[in-house]
Amino acid sequence: MFSRKIFVAGPWQTPNCFRRLFDTSISGSSHLSFSIILLICSASLADVASLRNVSAQSPRSNYEKVEAPNTMVRKPAEKNEDSAPASFYEALRKALKKRKTSIENICPISDSVARRVLEDYGAMFLANRKVMPPPVCVFANEREVTRFQEEAGYVTETIADAEIELQLEAMKALLKAREEAQKEGLDITPRDGAEAARRNYDDSFRLWNTRFLPALDYWLTQGRLTADQVNRLQGLPLHQQVAEVLELERSGVFFSKDLSKSILYSIAAPGTSQHIAMLAFDVTEFDNQRVREILGKHGWFQTVLSDLPHFTFLGLKEKDLPKNGLKSVAVDGQTFWIPNVLDPR
Repeated sequence: MFSRKIFVAGPWQTPNCFRRLFDTSISGSSHLSFSIILLICSASLADVASLRNVSAQSPRSNYEKVEAPNTMVRKPAEKNEDSAPASFYEALRKALKKRKTSIENICPISDSVARRVLEDYGAMFLANRKVMPPPVCVFANEREVTRFQEEAGYVTETIADAEIELQLEAMKALLKAREEAQKEGLDITPRDGAEAARRNYDDSFRLWNTRFLPALDYWLTQGRLTADQVNRLQGLPLHQQVAEVLELERSGVFFSKDLSKSILYSIAAPGTSQHIAMLAFDVTEFDNQRVREILGKHGWFQTVLSDLPHFTFLGLKEKDLPKNGLKSVAVDGQTFWIPNVLDPR
């Protein structure tokens, strides 16, 4: 880049120039000497006037900067500050409106179980328009699940000797992510075989009992539950059973596998799993940071807090998740994108 600087300097600066002119006149020097000094002073005065014009145009600079022809002028870089995540419920209202439904239709406000499920697993309802999220937060039976899965449609691919079933767009993104990982000497494979992807209602009920029943036995031996309470819980209708388990957890009687947190961070309640939506995939290599980065690049993110192997297909760019009502939470060095619940209505 070229530039030209205009400035006034040297022994003939204007104040000094006229002082010498005055000294010459009183000393009786020749007329020729006086004339020469007068011409120099006049030229100096013209330069000063030119400089002042330049300075008036550029008040912050002592010189004029002239760009060379055909050079690019760079604009100051704009600040790229992360904005606060939007409200989950506000983003969800907008997303559901585009799908011609509403929060009340999928998760009635009077149903505490449905609302809890929405706030823990609800990221899938913000997925892009190329996939179909469930019409409800809680499926009541196998018939409802089968009808939804047939309507949404799914494809089957063999990955690491397991038959994996997902919605079409989710599968396409997963295969692209796996291809990219393999080019880097990595892999993305299902954890626990076919169960890593699509599940039916009976699968979710069976997995619920793998947490629910052992926890009942443990808390009975610890004296936190009585035999009558255990028998009563086992005999409750399923939806009510889930509600009472969640209520017990408020007092520290947890039902997760390690009995240290909510059962919903360990296994989904029957009829609520993202696997039923065919938008979830459990990854064997979840602890590899590069694998997580590749999955994120292709729209797969961890969205269920503390469920480390579990990834959800949203089909969104990571930079767009906050404006879609999701916030990032770090757990065990991994980033989860969960609903930013500000307003429960």
